[in-house]
Amino acid sequence: MVIHLNQYLMKKLILLLICITLLSSFTQGQQVNSFTTKDGETLYFRTIGKGPRFILLSGGPGYGADGMKPWADSLSGDFECILFHQRGTGLSSNVKLDSSTINLERAVQDLDDLRKNLGQEKLTICGPSWGGMLAQAYASTFPDNTEKIVLINPGGPDMSFWQVFFNDNIPMRRYPAEKDSLEYWNNQPDSEISLFKRTLFFVLPYFYDHEIGLKQLPQLINSSPFNERMNNLMLKDLNLNYNLNSKLSNYKNHCIIIRGRQDINPAEVICQIKELLPQTEIITIERCGHLPDLEHPDEFYKILRKVLQ
Repeated sequence: MVIHLNQYLMKKLILLLICITLLSSFTQGQQVNSFTTKDGETLYFRTIGKGPRFILLSGGPGYGADGMKPWADSLSGDFECILFHQRGTGLSSNVKLDSSTINLERAVQDLDDLRKNLGQEKLTICGPSWGGMLAQAYASTFPDNTEKIVLINPGGPDMSFWQVFFNDNIPMRRYPAEKDSLEYWNNQPDSEISLFKRTLFFVLPYFYDHEIGLKQLPQLINSSPFNERMNNLMLKDLNLNYNLNSKLSNYKNHCIIIRGRQDINPAEVICQIKELLPQTEIITIERCGHLPDLEHPDEFYKILRKVLQ
């Protein structure tokens, strides 16, 4: 009884959040729209700005798209930015969550359903990290429907990078005091503050400059709700089914990679993509980790504005 009541209240809370967001977006001159997917779910996207249109995909998997609103705000004078709330995240959280609905194939199809809703012949897609992996998967599956992919510190065309990324590079870059803090908060009961602190000390190694991370992460964490169940379901499917090595080369259009020199993803990832997509242009930002929008925003947005033209 308690479980069913909690689920009921959660659905009501999500619907209330959607209504509040719709009203807020209307008053701020933004638009929140929805579309129906091939399997009958309702997903949402936020439209900001005017100009050539492109899709912004959030990382994770599992983070909401509103954490990327500063990207859209920065580019809104030159572009129409579509902040897509992927299935199981943000405004699109009120959906069935199981292995039949949260998987790579469904995520790629959702993107093409969005394309059809927008009336676009071809998509320009920009995504950091997991968002860059989803962009590669879409271009592999629908090469004729893809105009350009812009990948920011992406994962590679398969999951071979994951163990190095997760088990080696992140722990190696965590300072001793940060390691102690992470262990402490991991051992505390679940609460709003403990969940916040766990995320903070886990993500700090993503930065080249940890002091910038300490200043910037609180706002990012608070603006980017994380759906752990969606994350777990998608990672389980990716470990089984994410391998684009046999079909990514079918994509012949533009590919740009923007990479922080000190990104936690191993550099071999970029070589793998370049080997499959020799047309790839690689742009490096020095003294920069996994989140260039936070470490070097002026340089990053200047580059992004140029490559999206």
